Amino acid sequence: MSEKTYQKFKIKTEYFNVLREVSQEIDPYVTAFIKSRFDLAPGFKQKILEKYRFGKPQLRPALVRWGYELVGGQDWKKIIPACAAVEIKDTGYYCYDDVLDLRASPDLILIGGIFSSIAYEMINELFETDNCNAAIKASQEIFRLDEINVQAAFLDQYMRNTDEEYYLKKVEGYNFWEQALKIGGLLASGTDEQIEKIETIGLNIGKAYIIANDTWDFGKELEDFRSGKYTLPIIWALQNTTDDDKKILLKFIGKDKLSNQEMDSIKKIMVTCGAIKYGKQRAWELCQKALVLLQTFPDSKTRKMLEFSTTMTQRNKYFDNLKKYDIDSNKF
Repeated sequence: MSEKTYQKFKIKTEYFNVLREVSQEIDPYVTAFIKSRFDLAPGFKQKILEKYRFGKPQLRPALVRWGYELVGGQDWKKIIPACAAVEIKDTGYYCYDDVLDLRASPDLILIGGIFSSIAYEMINELFETDNCNAAIKASQEIFRLDEINVQAAFLDQYMRNTDEEYYLKKVEGYNFWEQALKIGGLLASGTDEQIEKIETIGLNIGKAYIIANDTWDFGKELEDFRSGKYTLPIIWALQNTTDDDKKILLKFIGKDKLSNQEMDSIKKIMVTCGAIKYGKQRAWELCQKALVLLQTFPDSKTRKMLEFSTTMTQRNKYFDNLKKYDIDSNKF
């Protein structure tokens, strides 16, 4: 193994170790918080606990931690309530997403709603600390997550046969990196300049992640495509591929049941027309903007974690699944 390969392996290992470490600290806090409440309907309490993603590496709370540490915060465990609040808030969004996609029971509306309330109550615990003003600002950012996410969900429901500009508005709304990093920075009492920088870093990486996620969906089971979602790769493909290929894409988009042959045909079109390459390129352009700002912070393990996170928009097993469709070896 070369030194360069070893260093990449090392930082990747450290990255996922941090996500697991955060989970190990957050999970007991969330468990205790929920179990101490909802005694009127214990069955509902159990449903809440079942929906939360215990035991999983947690990126969202790790971002709060990294935002805190990037501007000089010490002992991130002081802000566990904020880390947990962001993960709880996102879990609530997933509940609503399942309902909107008609994949789940309407009970999830109740569960999603209470997750949102729990997030605010967790933030309230920070008001008992010395940095009450930062807690107020953190609470405002939790609301900001709601404000932009609900607008993104609205756009998502009505975004059909649209253009890239409209799609990017949705992407900005679904981005959680901006608020997660900013909450951490605020709780560490970062300067206005530092907060503005990490906010922009989060906005760019967050948008890149969503674009990359929408792109590598074509290396999976085409969930977004089968749901009829017009993501960036599809928008680009419909504007740039051949008329025959457009007909195939329009024929199958929104069709839930697709044969393996039909999925292969769609994946081949998306790769050969350059749509996958374009999605990766747009994600990387956004990451580059974030990396420039990251370089203005002192070198640290936290900065390295965030720098490494940008590579996740370019390499994973789902992108690897699409390489076999790259006949010309230059469309990927």
